[in-house]
Amino acid sequence: MSLVIIKIGGSTIDTPGLIQEFAQSVGDICYDYRPAIVHGGGKDIARQLDSLKKEYSFVEGMRVTDAETIKVVQMVLSGDVNKRIVNELLLERVPAVGISGVDGGLLTVSKMLVNGQDIGFVGEIKNINTDVLTALFEYSFIPVISPVSRGKDGEFYNVNADLAASKLAMVYEAEDLIFISDVPGVMIDGAVRKTIRVSEIEGLIASGDITGGMIPKLRSAAEAVQKGVGRVHICGWNGSDTLLNELTEENSTGTVIQE
Repeated sequence: MSLVIIKIGGSTIDTPGLIQEFAQSVGDICYDYRPAIVHGGGKDIARQLDSLKKEYSFVEGMRVTDAETIKVVQMVLSGDVNKRIVNELLLERVPAVGISGVDGGLLTVSKMLVNGQDIGFVGEIKNINTDVLTALFEYSFIPVISPVSRGKDGEFYNVNADLAASKLAMVYEAEDLIFISDVPGVMIDGAVRKTIRVSEIEGLIASGDITGGMIPKLRSAAEAVQKGVGRVHICGWNGSDTLLNELTEENSTGTVIQE
């Protein structure tokens, strides 16, 4: 069975009723594909920090994470969001198991610096223990992964969910890597570009067709394809048929990045 890594973002999860649709969508592909899910939860983290009157900031899209903040991040992502997704999958009879990057030493990280700046407990993945997911796959469990991970120093670190999904897809040479986003795909001249070749990406950036947060996402997609991932999809959510449609080329509504 082909491995599919699915990354679902926090803003998407936050949409009322979407987790239930997502669980149905995962259930629909389980017969033909082996899915693994990586999730974010930025809006939930922000709400919890706001309720604690804890100020926070970002540097190049990465949340500055001090010792108090990483406790909140772990509680929200590995505790609340992860188990809500698992619960919805179980309700759809999908055999989901919720873990984090900490469990089994799945993801080991070092401190990430952004342009030399220390932004706290934010990690960069250095090692992946492939035995963890392999063991779950062997017994047909569907992993649901919170990107909170463990450093070589024994501390907990927050890891960008996009990067975690990409690294896992590369290590396992997944057939498909799907980023479910709050945008319908890569927009060029006001319309979703259905297919982008890896060789086109730098030219689209240089011409100004690709801007902002889509630049690192596409560069990450290019790296994934160059390191063994079959296809990378960037798509919005279009109901419970979303995953099946994205994996069927003629029905895809998002953008597919391939060699």
